[in-house]
Amino acid sequence: MGTIYDKNEYLKYYLESIFFLGKLRLDAIATMAQYKGQGDEYIQCSFDPADEDYKEGYVTLYFWEPAVKEDVIVWIENKKFYGSLVDICNETIERFPRTKEELEENLQKIKQHLDL
Repeated sequence: MGTIYDKNEYLKYYLESIFFLGKLRLDAIATMAQYKGQGDEYIQCSFDPADEDYKEGYVTLYFWEPAVKEDVIVWIENKKFYGSLVDICNETIERFPRTKEELEENLQKIKQHLDL
């Protein structure tokens, strides 16, 4: 599996993967909060210390073919990942206020897992 250096593009690509038909998948955020990671068949994230690719202080993003041309692992700083996640959750809360309690609760759990 290759490692790349354009982290911002891969972070953006991962975040886009947790949307469906233009809406943030609340189940994706809940899964992330509960299991210290989330993913579908070809795109995943993990911040679980039990994972073999875990690096302290980083969220690991995985991309496999056919989502990308070549399998890739990217490490994103916890603070950057969390800040980006908060941004998309806040946009969702603005559009759909009734999601606020659920998203804020899950964001708090994720923040704790990331030691922020």
